[in-house]
Parts: sequence; structure tokens; C-alpha cells
Amino acid sequence: MAELAFPWERAAMRGEPLPEGLPAEEQSAYLALRQVYRDYCGKVLSREAAAGEKRRIVRQAQAAGKRRVFADRLTEHHWRVTRDTEAAKAACRKDPSPENALRLCDVLDGLEKWEGVRRHDKSGSGQDSGPKDHPGRALDV
Repeated sequence: MAELAFPWERAAMRGEPLPEGLPAEEQSAYLALRQVYRDYCGKVLSREAAAGEKRRIVRQAQAAGKRRVFADRLTEHHWRVTRDTEAAKAACRKDPSPENALRLCDVLDGLEKWEGVRRHDKSGSGQDSGPKDHPGRALDV
């Protein structure tokens, strides 16, 4: 028996309607494979031609799935960078000190997550006990 590339492929072989809940790239693959199986059973396509088309459909569906995953990750990364930089940008605009500017750079570079709150030491002195400067960074401007 031929190897199945997708969990829903038997349904496509039987000509069943499109299953619910498939991602867009799998919907396209399902419809294309259903037609390939229909053409193969109707003797429109030879076994070799149908196998070739199936390989191309599977390859394209897998590539589309990888592109979708990449786009989802990129969107998530953009959202996180935007969220993390908002507080750092606001602090830098409110108090354009070298420390706030360096923190904004660190957040933009992904070296630090800005939580928007200054961490105070337990003595209540108001001194910032958050992440210190990175080695090699001078605050003398």
C-alpha cells in the first residue's frame, strides 16, 4: 500500500468533502489530491503521472506550512519587541538620560526585557536594582 503523506489522505482518496479545521495550505492540498485520485481512478492519469503530481502537491503544502509557521513566529516576535520597547521608549522620552537610552538600546537588541517598572532594593532607598550595564558599556556621555 502507498505511503500516506497526510492524516486525511484516505478521505481524499474516497472523494469525501473537505474536512473542517484544516489550515489553508492543507485545504489546498486536500482538494488537489482529491482531484488527482479522481483522475487516476478515471484513467485520466497514469500511476506515474499521479505519483509525480502527488509529490509536487505534498512538497508545496509542506513549504506553505513552513512559511505559515515562520510568519506566525515573525508576527509573535514583532509583537513582543513592540510590547517590550513601549515602556523603554516612554522612559527615554520622559527622562532622556544615558542610562535610559542604553536600556532602550538593550531592549531593541533583545538583551533585556523592559518591564516598565523600576525595581527597588529592599531597603526602600529607591535605587534601581535591575539589570546592570553590560560589560564594556560606559555611561559617561
